[in-house]
Amino acid sequence: MIKYFTLLLFMFSLTLGTAQAQSASQKAKERQAQMKQQEKERAELAKQKAKERKEMAKQKEIARQALIDAKYEALDEALLQKEEARRIAEKERMAALKLKEEEREAALEEKERAAKEKERQVKMALKEKEQAKKLAAKERAQELKEKEAARKLAAKEKESNKRIASSQK
Repeated sequence: MIKYFTLLLFMFSLTLGTAQAQSASQKAKERQAQMKQQEKERAELAKQKAKERKEMAKQKEIARQALIDAKYEALDEALLQKEEARRIAEKERMAALKLKEEEREAALEEKERAAKEKERQVKMALKEKEQAKKLAAKERAQELKEKEAARKLAAKEKESNKRIASSQK
């Protein structure tokens, strides 16, 4: 009986041990499955984080590119405004130069007109002077003729007075 009892105990303990062993191996399998699941979740989480980082990097790159584009657009706009301001300044400068040139030409024309007027007045004065000289020369010639005529007349009178005086004697 002891033999049976021992055998029974042995069988019982074997069954218990097997059940416990099965339970332990089941737990180990579950733990292993759980670890695999956790590893899988970690890998999935790492993959998700990598994806998020990649997306964040992509968004940062897009934002950086947008900022660069905005800077270049601002620079382009500033250059366009500067070019427009330069063009306007050039037009104003050209208009000022044109006005100055027109004023210079008007002054030259005025000066030329004044010079012509002065020359005309000088010619007129010379003509008047020449006419005055001619008139004075004519008057002198006339005076000389009159003097000569008066002298001749005086000489004739004298001659005639002499004749009369010599005839009266």
